[in-house]
Amino acid sequence: MRRIIVGNDQSGKSDVLAVDDLSTLPHLGFNIFGRDLWITHETPADLSSSRDPTLNAPVRHEPPDGGTIFRIVRFAPSAQPLSAADVEAMHRSIQSVHVPSKDEMATAKHSSMHKTDTLNYFMIASGRVWMLTEGQDVLLQAGDVIVQNGGMHGWRNDGPDECVLVGVLVDGRAAA
Repeated sequence: MRRIIVGNDQSGKSDVLAVDDLSTLPHLGFNIFGRDLWITHETPADLSSSRDPTLNAPVRHEPPDGGTIFRIVRFAPSAQPLSAADVEAMHRSIQSVHVPSKDEMATAKHSSMHKTDTLNYFMIASGRVWMLTEGQDVLLQAGDVIVQNGGMHGWRNDGPDECVLVGVLVDGRAAA
């Protein structure tokens, strides 16, 4: 897999500005690997710069206010639930807006359950993964697309193979 960035060169003509190898993704915590592919800070997006907004930027759970994140995530197989302390530490490390409380963790159906104030567009590129909700769960496979409109959700890969998910996270307002 590769990330190919196309934009306008210094003469104003469209061209390939960068090509990155995505075969190895950084470890984000536990069985999750991934990276941000692009970040915008406003809508409409500023198209005047060819600067890569992901360079030296830490991975943050949610997009900037008014912005978006284009992200790739790889879920390695793992049947082991995480401890509440591990979940809290992971959410703090990626600066989640909603860090699950110990009470929420005690009643959650899985340790990956969390909430975001985002509209997410996801597509499963390869493999299979369970998307968990507070109600019905669904087994997703390559080619499936998800529109996740805020709220609690989680992920569980029972294996044996990894799952690659690509998504766009759009800043949103929490339901009143």
